[in-house]
Amino acid sequence: MTGTTGVAAWVADRPVTVATVEERLTALRRGPYAARLPHPDTAEGRNLRRWMVQVLTVEAVVEHEARALGLSPCDDTPVPLTLAEALRTGGVTAAVVAAHPLARSLRTHVAPPVPAPQDETEAYYHRNRDRHPQPFADVRDDLAAILGAENAERRFARWLEQRCAALVHLEPGYEHPGDPRHPDAVHRH
Repeated sequence: MTGTTGVAAWVADRPVTVATVEERLTALRRGPYAARLPHPDTAEGRNLRRWMVQVLTVEAVVEHEARALGLSPCDDTPVPLTLAEALRTGGVTAAVVAAHPLARSLRTHVAPPVPAPQDETEAYYHRNRDRHPQPFADVRDDLAAILGAENAERRFARWLEQRCAALVHLEPGYEHPGDPRHPDAVHRH
């Protein structure tokens, strides 16, 4: 993928340049996981480049939306990413939220955590008695808060996906790695 225009994608009117994609990939290839990364000239290497475009466009959408709402970063410390969070919200969204304080501010603004309703909390408690042997009254508030925070993560992920669909245009050769129309697509039915 050479990107004849020098642009891999557009977020609203902002270009995500091929140079930016290559800079981020170079940083990855110099990092602690370099030996695990595929060679750039393989299908897997080209799909890694496509994944990087996905990450960069999500970051750009976050910046665009936060700017439009007048938000600033909540803090500057990356937070650990858990497998459960990545599965709940999608890997790219979870990674961007974990790494970028502005994304966390946007998430809190768009989908503030609200404790789960009593019936949902109680149903969860009864389905998970092995994890919560205490009386319901003792864990109700904590469970409601946890379930509410997880629901907020999912709401934010859906909202961000909609904003990406509205704002992102991928240039040819930088399609989503799972798009079956490009020759390197590995997810087939």
